[in-house]
Amino acid sequence: MESLADAGTLLGHLAALSLVSVGGAHAVFPDIFRLVVTERGWMTGTEFATLVALSQAAPGPNVLVMALIGQRVGGVGLGVAALVAFCLPCSVIAWLVARAHFRAAGSRWARAMRTGFAPVTVGVVLASGFVLATGAAHDWRIYLVAMASTVLASVTRLHPLWLIVAGAVVGALV
Repeated sequence: MESLADAGTLLGHLAALSLVSVGGAHAVFPDIFRLVVTERGWMTGTEFATLVALSQAAPGPNVLVMALIGQRVGGVGLGVAALVAFCLPCSVIAWLVARAHFRAAGSRWARAMRTGFAPVTVGVVLASGFVLATGAAHDWRIYLVAMASTVLASVTRLHPLWLIVAGAVVGALV
């Protein structure tokens, strides 16, 4: 990271994305990728995908990847600040919406929100997977592993950790 302005850019971007992160952190990976890899060049696509994979393998919520991204860009302090910047705005909004929802659980707008957010969530999570696969893969075999993992995750009850292990083994062999 080159300056305090870069830290502000990252934190402001994460805070703004927090407000539209329907579906969790994965939903906004494409835009974070765009900022930190494509626009700013703070890391490579492979480094970004590695941080995401590391956060998935570690115990705890997947949002911890924000701390890893912040740490990679500007050190431990920015890592902590990045996690707070991403978690705080959406947490406040979630609390406010939950309060309103519990007060009017049977209302028409509450049913419409539940119905409308499901396809939006699926779409942004799929877009995130696409960005991660294209940012990390530079070989047709890796794309094949990503597609096979997607199909297996969709049609079986296989635990995702087995898919991650299988992907790591295939990646080491490729």
